[in-house]
Amino acid sequence: MRLIAVILLIFTLTACNKPMENPELKDPIYSDLQTQVGAATAALEAEKKKLEGFEKDLMTVVPQTGQIKYAKKRIYESQAAITRLEQEVEYLKLKVEQRKATAQQSYKKAFAKKEDWPDPKEWASYQAEQKLRKAKRSWDVKERMKEAGVSIDTGLGSGEGAGAGDGEAKSEH
Repeated sequence: MRLIAVILLIFTLTACNKPMENPELKDPIYSDLQTQVGAATAALEAEKKKLEGFEKDLMTVVPQTGQIKYAKKRIYESQAAITRLEQEVEYLKLKVEQRKATAQQSYKKAFAKKEDWPDPKEWASYQAEQKLRKAKRSWDVKERMKEAGVSIDTGLGSGEGAGAGDGEAKSEH
């Protein structure tokens, strides 16, 4: 009995050390990219439905009221958004395929070296990059001051003129 238990224990310990067939499923970057593909595809479908509504609106426009200009503008903007979203979906699909290959290669290297995988540093770097990509690109001084907790008081909002409150005596004319 003991011999069978020892053999089973040795067999299970050596059998557990096999590489994963699909390591990309454990990769957080790969799963985040998959999520982005799903979101972009959903946005594309929603925009296509909006375009159909805009086209129906164009057919029901009253002639010579100026509504046709706005209906055509909405259609043009919707078509431009659809083109951009289609490009984004294609880009993200290519990025997912590339990440899948990268994840498989890095997993094989990590498995051969008996290292932890996925690398938490790579995930942190990816998150920082995504945060910067989604950050606002315009500089707003007032918003930055609010974030820093600094307030600027010019003194002009109190209704008093310049020089008031400086200790100078007001003279009457």
